Amino acid sequence: MAAAAAITSSKAEKPGRATEKRREAAERDALRAGQNPTARAVHTRNVLLRWAHRRYYEGDREPRCHGFMRSPDAAFEGIPLASGDLREALEYLVERELIELVHRVQWSDPGYRDIYSAQRISLTRLGMDCAESGMTVSEFLYPRPASPGDTYNTTFQAGAQGVQVGGQNTMHNSWGLEPQALLRFAESVLAKLPELGLAPADEAELTQQAATLRDEASAQQPNPTALRRAYQTVMNTLSGAPDSMASQWLCEVGTAAINNALGG
Repeated sequence: MAAAAAITSSKAEKPGRATEKRREAAERDALRAGQNPTARAVHTRNVLLRWAHRRYYEGDREPRCHGFMRSPDAAFEGIPLASGDLREALEYLVERELIELVHRVQWSDPGYRDIYSAQRISLTRLGMDCAESGMTVSEFLYPRPASPGDTYNTTFQAGAQGVQVGGQNTMHNSWGLEPQALLRFAESVLAKLPELGLAPADEAELTQQAATLRDEASAQQPNPTALRRAYQTVMNTLSGAPDSMASQWLCEVGTAAINNALGG
């Protein structure tokens, strides 16, 4: 009789434990829903890359993703990361060539949830550079232009090319241009041309457009109107290129570049 009672008691406890787990999961989902989704995504990319870098120097150069999900790194603001967070971070890092999938899977596969958690990943050379730079993924991919140095709040006539300040002759560019970002973008387009899959005529046209943008951005006195026109021509051609990681990456770099150079 006692044994039977114990069995009955054990069976009665199982539904209670299941209910408790569902309640805890619901609470985690509610807390996660209150988080900033962009900040959560950015955090996941950064910690996943750092985790892979740490595993690399621990001797595991092709770690499995489920190892990351079981690590203390797999949390944001104290809430565990979900499988969807890992998938999105993997997609982002793979598309930007910071990591590689050892056995590449299709994210559209209905069974990806059972596949990608066991996926092995490896750092690319670019990913190693990013991890060792001390920068976040976003800072590494889209660096801000360097500070021009001391700033003087000075009133002068529009179009003035030089202003005398405290005995120094400080040259000004009345538009506040930072063309280096567009110069780097033009060089990236030229470097990635073979990966875009363009027809020969379109590739030749984009080569000329990127060269024009490069020349405008490297001019001693860049013209903002000419810069924007050359940039837009390149972006229009890129938008018509076959969809690929290279074309997507270049479009993102271009958007960041125009924001850095001309403020959007």
